[in-house]
Amino acid sequence: MKTAPVKVPETSHLEEVRDELRRMGYLTHGVERYLLQDALRPVEWRRTVLRLALKLGLLGGASMSLVSALLLAHWNESLRRDPFDLIPLFFHLLPLWFLLFGGFFLILAGAMALALKRFPGLRLSMLSLYLAVAGLGLGLAAGAWWMRGEIVHSAGWPGALVALGAAVAAYAVARLLYHGLLALAIRLTDRTPRERAERLQWTFVGVALAAALASLVSASLLAGGEARVADVLPSGPAGRVLVVGIDGLLGPEFDYLLARGDLPVVGGLLETGGVSLTYARPDVDPAALWTTVATGLPSPLHGVAAVDSFRPRGLHTALTVNGPFRSYWDSIERPLGLSEHRPVLANRRSALTFWEFAARGGAPIVAVDWWSTFPAQDLSGTVVAHGAYQLLAEGVAGSVAPASELERLRGLLDPDRVTREDSVTREDERSLEIARSALGAAADSVVERALRPETFYREAFLLEIRPETRAAALYLPALDLVASDWAGGEVAFVDLVRSEVTAADRTLGQALEVGEWDTVVLIADPGRRSEGTANPQTGRSSDPRSGRIILWNRRGCDAARGDAVALEQVAAGLFRALGLPQSAELPDPPQACRWPIAPVTIDTFGRREVELAIPKEGDEYLDNLRSLGYL
Repeated sequence: MKTAPVKVPETSHLEEVRDELRRMGYLTHGVERYLLQDALRPVEWRRTVLRLALKLGLLGGASMSLVSALLLAHWNESLRRDPFDLIPLFFHLLPLWFLLFGGFFLILAGAMALALKRFPGLRLSMLSLYLAVAGLGLGLAAGAWWMRGEIVHSAGWPGALVALGAAVAAYAVARLLYHGLLALAIRLTDRTPRERAERLQWTFVGVALAAALASLVSASLLAGGEARVADVLPSGPAGRVLVVGIDGLLGPEFDYLLARGDLPVVGGLLETGGVSLTYARPDVDPAALWTTVATGLPSPLHGVAAVDSFRPRGLHTALTVNGPFRSYWDSIERPLGLSEHRPVLANRRSALTFWEFAARGGAPIVAVDWWSTFPAQDLSGTVVAHGAYQLLAEGVAGSVAPASELERLRGLLDPDRVTREDSVTREDERSLEIARSALGAAADSVVERALRPETFYREAFLLEIRPETRAAALYLPALDLVASDWAGGEVAFVDLVRSEVTAADRTLGQALEVGEWDTVVLIADPGRRSEGTANPQTGRSSDPRSGRIILWNRRGCDAARGDAVALEQVAAGLFRALGLPQSAELPDPPQACRWPIAPVTIDTFGRREVELAIPKEGDEYLDNLRSLGYL
């Protein structure tokens, strides 16, 4: 069946339409006249749609690129120090917004064509206005959702600036969409609008004010406290806290090993008043999850959503906060060589960890291999940065703090040392034997990437811990790293899991012998193994996304009250055990245990502002993360 040819308006009729539009005030402004001219061209309507999409993509894309560049400058203080970087950043963003804006207009154009086909008598100006405002509302809602992690940092005057930018952008975008849709409606119907252009001005002003108000409300509702961490916080009697995190261990595997009696230290904690809890693992990056464990705050508030940053070509500074633009840098610009991939270091974290709070009073602390700790910060204790095993071997600055501990910890890298106890040596070698037997020549990668580093972190933890240590944290990622590319069979992997978890249990027992602890927490997180992994007993998937928490408190716990909790609650318990106030940003500690009474309740612990120099060796840290399979 042949399609009927599209009627091309006569020139005299087009002049009549042009005169009517001019009389009603629609051809008095440059940009509007630029768009409405397409309604007056005697060409086939598909060409009109394409021309309008290209024009809207260019005009709207330029507007949104400017707004986006200013937003990125607002989010990234380093970009504000070099404002000339905004020029190349604008051109990096322009292709993205050109395609998005042009494509979005095509969707609205399709909606208009359907509406006019079904209801040919609709008033063109009102239909164009309604579609423009509806499209703008959807765009603002999508933008607020994608940028919710950054809105939390927009309280106070930054929030007012964001609201002003949203108002200006909403006004410009609404007018562009309206006149583009109106031009298309005129072209499709050969009719002119009934309303004068001046009558719609206040509608666009109202749209801008509504956008500003919505931005202010979003900032006030989502924003956490922007106050800096107070120099002095009210505190009560402080206890000693010990935390061990095992990444890549499924809940059913942990339950199985515990039931078999392979974890005598954990079993002893449960028999002496400890409680076993579960939690539903959130779908976040490992860096974000373990930073939540350490700070008690979700990713948008503690500032660590990923482990990398991007530096578009032509910019002098890397963008550590990218919001919804991260996928653009990573999926499009980086493969094209237009953006450089860089690591996000410890200065990205905007919240203090529990061990940093403990160290503020001068008490010694130990933190080993925890996420968002590179470069290591000098505290009243020892910090072994995340990924320090590989970084120490390469001589990367910032691997350990203080520097006085560097040589002593570097000595642990020697695999031929004989300073360890024979029983410990044999147990550590057990994992290596399993890997070599199952993988053959391919075992070297697994050994150097995961198993030897794990041994190093356990030994460094025990080497640095003291009877006076106030807070200690150890992160063990070997199982998560090994599982990503294990090709040695299920039986061998189950043996490896048992070997690594029993080694962690043994390390926990040795740490417990160093003085008296008030709170002990062991967290077993399924990590990236949470999807489609089988139960070692049944061979069937069983609750793969549920993590396990063993919680022991000297004040006592009630196993009968053990239930599902959130990781933020566990962190709140650590803060409470250290004698800190109850922050309104944190939930109450788990009810299964008895906790000290908070000396006071405060609105927020504030935000951490630490100027850590980003070492040149940060690129080596990024390469390390890539080699470990995190990127």
